[in-house]
Amino acid sequence: MSLTRQEEILRLRLKLAQEKEYLDVKDVMMYTGYSYSTIHRRIKEGFLKPYQHVKGGRLLFSKESIKCWIEGGLL
Repeated sequence: MSLTRQEEILRLRLKLAQEKEYLDVKDVMMYTGYSYSTIHRRIKEGFLKPYQHVKGGRLLFSKESIKCWIEGGLL
C-alpha cells in the first residue's frame, strides 16, 4: 500500500518531532495528537510554557516539558 504525499509528509513530520529536542506548535500537535486550540488554551492557562519565543512569533517547547505536561494529566 502506497502512502499519499500528505500521509508521507505527516509521517516524516512525526518522525522529526520524535527526534527533536525542541518542538514548535505543529510538532507538538503531531507528537501529542492535540489540536492547535488545545495547545494554545493550555499556554494561556499556564499549564504549558514555551521554552522560547522565536522571532516572527514562533513558539518553541522543550520535548521534556511536553512529556511532563502529558504525564501530569494537565489536558
